[in-house]
Amino acid sequence: MTTVQQPTVGAAGFLAALAATGHDDVTQQGELAVFTYRVEVGRHAGDEIKLALAIPPDWPVSPPPGPHVSPRLGHPDGAVHASPLGAEWEYWSRPAQNWVTDRSMRAYLRHLRTLFARS
Repeated sequence: MTTVQQPTVGAAGFLAALAATGHDDVTQQGELAVFTYRVEVGRHAGDEIKLALAIPPDWPVSPPPGPHVSPRLGHPDGAVHASPLGAEWEYWSRPAQNWVTDRSMRAYLRHLRTLFARS
């Protein structure tokens, strides 16, 4: 019997980790993974938006630098920039804190929840 292992590193590992957390609509656009995200907390709770995350080539050593968000929601803490994905997108420059303690997709998704709690 042969066991097939899911990739755990690099771009393939990043995409597999997203899929394992229930994000089964992920498409890759260049170096970005784009998917639908339901905001769980904050003033946008319940809204379905699009997120794009830069795929770190050394995943899971490094996390994505921050999310690209569509539609443009703004963020009260600032550090919102234009996104290369177009005018309907914005980039939130928000690195994940304490990445060395938990280098998992679940940890990164918790990081996203904290960002939306403040948005």
